[in-house]
Amino acid sequence: MVFLLGALETTAHLWRDVSGRLLASNHGDHTLFEWMLARGALLVTHPENPFFTHRMNVPAGVNMMANTSALSMTIPLAPVTLIWGPVVAFAVMLTLALWLTALAWYYVFSRHLVESRFGAFVGAGLCGFAPAMVAHASGQPNLVAQFAIPFMALATLRLAGRPVRRGILLGLLITYQAFLNEEVLFLAGLAIGAFVVLYALFDRQRARREVRRFLIGLGVAALTGGVLLAYPVYWQFFGPHAYHGLPFPPGSYQLDAVAYVTYARESVGGRVAAPALGQSPNEDNASFGWPLVALAVVVTVYLWRRSALVRAGAVTALIFAVLSLGPKIEIGNHHTGVPGPYRLLLYVPLVDLSVPGRYAFAVIVVLGMLLALGIQRVLDLTSGSRRTRLHWAPLWLIVLLGALIPVLPTPIPTVGRAPVPGFIASGQWRGYVPEGRTIVSVPLPAYRFPDPMLWQASTRLAYQIPRGYFLGPSGTTNRAARFGAPPRPTATKLYAVYLLPYQPSPYVGGDTPLGTVVKPRDPEAARARATTVTAADRRNALADLRYWRAAVVILAPGRNEALLSRTTSALLGFQPTWVNGVWLWDVRKIVGG
Repeated sequence: MVFLLGALETTAHLWRDVSGRLLASNHGDHTLFEWMLARGALLVTHPENPFFTHRMNVPAGVNMMANTSALSMTIPLAPVTLIWGPVVAFAVMLTLALWLTALAWYYVFSRHLVESRFGAFVGAGLCGFAPAMVAHASGQPNLVAQFAIPFMALATLRLAGRPVRRGILLGLLITYQAFLNEEVLFLAGLAIGAFVVLYALFDRQRARREVRRFLIGLGVAALTGGVLLAYPVYWQFFGPHAYHGLPFPPGSYQLDAVAYVTYARESVGGRVAAPALGQSPNEDNASFGWPLVALAVVVTVYLWRRSALVRAGAVTALIFAVLSLGPKIEIGNHHTGVPGPYRLLLYVPLVDLSVPGRYAFAVIVVLGMLLALGIQRVLDLTSGSRRTRLHWAPLWLIVLLGALIPVLPTPIPTVGRAPVPGFIASGQWRGYVPEGRTIVSVPLPAYRFPDPMLWQASTRLAYQIPRGYFLGPSGTTNRAARFGAPPRPTATKLYAVYLLPYQPSPYVGGDTPLGTVVKPRDPEAARARATTVTAADRRNALADLRYWRAAVVILAPGRNEALLSRTTSALLGFQPTWVNGVWLWDVRKIVGG
């Protein structure tokens, strides 16, 4: 119950006005997962290929297995989506991700690590509500939903007991996690593997006794997971519109070394105005504060000789903490030029698909384990003499509170969301959009303008849209990853007008307005270039609309509305009409087909 209350408090700003709020720091991912929830419900009511969709990015479609479709949560949440819509389902998904992760770790810690329920509670609470979990909760529930990981770790460590049964269970857990988030699965696999190897080195006698049965269980798990995941993984890497790599350098989003001893902005000890360490507030993957790090070091030193578990965990945490610093070490936003060990792994297959800063997820679990073991040890020491208990218990409690209170999460910030236009919400669009045709928004949907995906999700994906926010290849022959579809002239032009008086940085290239924006040296010249429409622009617009199979083009009130309206009218050659909350250009006659 306490963990549920913690999850509700962390997401409180969202729940207070669930239909009118968006997570403040990551509109794009928030929108993407509402869209994914709508598709999960669609798969239940209108079964189709779960690994590919033509609902977005018409006519090419999107390889959903190569995107974070989170099928193992979106499909079970289909009843919520169908009854209350994807807006409520997203809030439920995010709350469940935090709650169930903490609850799962509590089960494992309390049943298999320590006798103290209080120790298990504190350790599990850190695993479920660590600063990194709250940071990723700002739009990425698939990264927060780690409730299968504790049971994967437990099944792995107990494989030798019943290798066949537990091997099958581990294979099923791996499969479930693969349909939730593959990166978390990969990182968990690396961390658990490192822990098992280190534990075997520190307890060679037990390792020699159990190694054969352990390997049998591991083989059973690999066979089970391999059979279940063979086709989905094939589709992901070799199916239509598969891509390779990431849309940014593999070493991006590393951690600053100072991040481990500072406090996250979304925590009691942090400040919203605190200087950022790293490239994104959603990647605050450490931020434990120096008191908690110091406490973990003390517990490790004290229990080092007493427990192979502690030794294996501490070394695992150290390895992953160093890897999280990326290919070049940064200290306090200062580029030291010192290469990090991660540099050796930059282009290793699968490693090149993971973000280095997220290797700190393993550190969270080890810290939770150390807290639980430390509390258990203190309780053991103070359980005998009343005098000893009165002397040491208050001191331990003060130290524990001093380390944990500053990292307690504060509610995730939200901002207001624009309402779904009446043209969409009322279903009036059905009179304009025949089967197989699309609604083209101005500008087209992308990370910095995801609203059209929210509109579509509100209809349970009843119509199709071109482009969108997703991961896909850079072109028909270029399989390098990019955010969104390859550039089209009309999309590029409309984005440029939408972003006036700013222009997108060249961080990801193309027409996808992702990354920071910079003010042009000559705003008037930039405005003139963006809004000037030539005969070539008009020909491109007609070709693009035909490519997108457009039925109508719509513009909702918002940023640069007047400029966008004039530019779109110049591109299409006629003026729009106001229809139930949107400016509408009916292009069925000029597009034909």
